[in-house]
Amino acid sequence: MGSRNHRVFWLGVYGLSIFVACALTLGVWLFYEKESLENEDALARVRLQQELDHLVRELEAGIAHGADVATSIASLTSLEPDMSAERFADIAEKFLNDHSHEAGEQEFLAVAIAPDLVVRHVFPLKGNEAVVGLNYRDLPAQYEAARRAAEAEDVIVAGPVNLIQGGRGLIARKSVHIEDPVTGAEDVWGIVSLVINLDFLLEHAGVYDANFQIAIRGKDSLGAVGDVVIGEPRIFAGDPITSQVKLPYGSWWAAAVPNGGWQTTPGFLLKLRLTFFGVAIALSLLVAGAIRLIQQRARAIAILENAINSIDDGFALYDADDRLITCNDKYKELYTLSADLMVPGARFADIIRVGIERGQYAEAIGREQEFLSQRLQDHQRANRSIEQQLDDGRWLKISEARTPDGGIVGFRVDITELKNAREEAERANQAKSDFLDVMSHELRTPLTVVLGGTPFLCKPELLPASKKLFGTLEARGEEVEDIKVEVDALLLSLKTLAGKVERSAKHLLTLINDVLDFSKIDAGRMDMDFSAIDAADLIEDLVEDFAQKAEGKSLELTFDAAPDLIRADTVRLRQVLINIVGNAIKFTDEGGIHIYTEEEGAFLRINVKDTGCGIPQHLLASVFDKFTQADSSSARRAGGTGLGMAISKKIVELHGGEISVSSVEGEGSVFSFTIPMATEALAQEGGAAVKAAS
Repeated sequence: MGSRNHRVFWLGVYGLSIFVACALTLGVWLFYEKESLENEDALARVRLQQELDHLVRELEAGIAHGADVATSIASLTSLEPDMSAERFADIAEKFLNDHSHEAGEQEFLAVAIAPDLVVRHVFPLKGNEAVVGLNYRDLPAQYEAARRAAEAEDVIVAGPVNLIQGGRGLIARKSVHIEDPVTGAEDVWGIVSLVINLDFLLEHAGVYDANFQIAIRGKDSLGAVGDVVIGEPRIFAGDPITSQVKLPYGSWWAAAVPNGGWQTTPGFLLKLRLTFFGVAIALSLLVAGAIRLIQQRARAIAILENAINSIDDGFALYDADDRLITCNDKYKELYTLSADLMVPGARFADIIRVGIERGQYAEAIGREQEFLSQRLQDHQRANRSIEQQLDDGRWLKISEARTPDGGIVGFRVDITELKNAREEAERANQAKSDFLDVMSHELRTPLTVVLGGTPFLCKPELLPASKKLFGTLEARGEEVEDIKVEVDALLLSLKTLAGKVERSAKHLLTLINDVLDFSKIDAGRMDMDFSAIDAADLIEDLVEDFAQKAEGKSLELTFDAAPDLIRADTVRLRQVLINIVGNAIKFTDEGGIHIYTEEEGAFLRINVKDTGCGIPQHLLASVFDKFTQADSSSARRAGGTGLGMAISKKIVELHGGEISVSSVEGEGSVFSFTIPMATEALAQEGGAAVKAAS
């Protein structure tokens, strides 16, 4: 009996599910069919619009061509307003013959000129003799169009009109202007009229071959208010697609509908309905399959647990209430003293609290409550990583993140070896810094002695012994003149060698200072003495210091800086500018260097722009790296440790600013960095100091 009830229950579930699936499919089909009908109609209108627009463009091109021809004839007439009938016939015949086509089709049928709106010449004359001498003022039906043409700058297209020789034509009229020989002003002489073969125009535009119904209105270029010139007026009332035919002056309006009118029921609907019927069957099968999947869920959960336990790192999942859902065996192995607490439903806070009581966490000893509060706070924040030391000395990296439902998933990775390696590397780095610090000081001591003595060697004639020697030689007179020459040569050699020694010693001292400065920065031991200083004064002093060096290379060194007070260490900021400006002069052979400042909110931006060799784009990102220069050739040219820009970057960052570079190879570079503006209180102190100094 129970088995029978069970089967009945599941049959009801399957039946209800299939009914719901079919009902949903039917609803979707009705909606989709409605949308499809609307989309099909929109697509048909778009296609018809494209075809009509193409036809309209062809019409516009044909009429524009006629307008160009009328304009050309008007231009020739303005040059020869008194031309004879024979001359006019030659010109007109050439224009008409040049635009005749195969099978004797003619694009233009006739042409006439009418000075003061009275027809003087017409071509062809045969059949049009009555037109000669015609005064448009006597023909009210044509006078208005002729008058408009005479007054307008553009070509006026009138018609269509029925032609005596048969067919229909458009009349393109263009005013003729001639220059008054007395006043020099241009006056209206008359008009040129060109008859365009309308049937030829429509045929070549594709009107007769169109696979849709078309009508055009706008007689005499009057646009939407003009009479219908082509097609049936009813087309304009049949919800048509429309497009404007732009004429040289005025317009026509074209309307089009499909042959047979707009379709209301596309033929594809039968296929669509069959498709949705198949979808209903497929959806019913999917629903049945989904019910079967429910039965397989338990098996999938077991597989997931096995997979979690295969992970080498600790894994735990807590729900939105911070209760343990599951964890793997590795998680329990890491926390041996509190592993028995890790059961589904246990609260995270309880697990941590008992683990602290049992001595699970080395960091918690002596600060239990503080450790608990901090650990719970980090856990709730999630989306971050922390490091934790256990009672056995091992270190764990804890990474936790929130799940979409508000739970927390976490990993515990043993990083003991990585931690030990990192500490060893830090000790090695500290030893390196200490070594560089000591060696830099030890090297500077003998260099100080060298630099202290080289000034005397550079001017040996000032030494007491030299003065005594020159005095003795002077007393001997001319008999030791050759010895004096040899002594002068010897002293000159000593000066040259001493100069090289002094330059090399100064360069070596600069290198040592760079290494010492970088060592201090790297070890975090560089002291900064901030005060309010005038950026303009600092830059002006720097320009004066470099002026001679720039002049030596025929470079222009300029600056443009407002007297802004900034918060900076004068010595270190000057060091940054010396590095940048010095490099700019080194790598610039023509042009110059310009230093200028810009205010950017709470910061002042200092820019150094040069017209030097520039920096390749692929090297820009490494300009501020330590021991880096543009390339090997630049290193040979400029020398140095490659620490200048790295030190400058560190100094700017210690000020709270940023440094950057932009460059175009072969055109120059712009180094730019920001320094914070002095606060009001600091600025007042700086202002008082400047006033006291002055």
